[in-house]
Amino acid sequence: MKDLLIILDAMKRAQMELATYLKPGDRNAELTIAKLVGVLHHRDVVQAMEAIYPKIESPDVAPRDHAEAETMLHAALPGS
Repeated sequence: MKDLLIILDAMKRAQMELATYLKPGDRNAELTIAKLVGVLHHRDVVQAMEAIYPKIESPDVAPRDHAEAETMLHAALPGS
């Protein structure tokens, strides 16, 4: 459950960065991308993602579809 909370927190922070970028006014795409990388590639987030979605074929493998994501999530979070 802790891993899921870490991921949800990272998603919320990433959404806030995107919302800030989408507001009218001066925008800095490079800075926004750097902030998103900082949030989403943080050590704790990467470890949480690896715990829920273990490496199967390569480090960049994501679930192929919703059903596979659900199966992996339920396997990682017993009782969910």
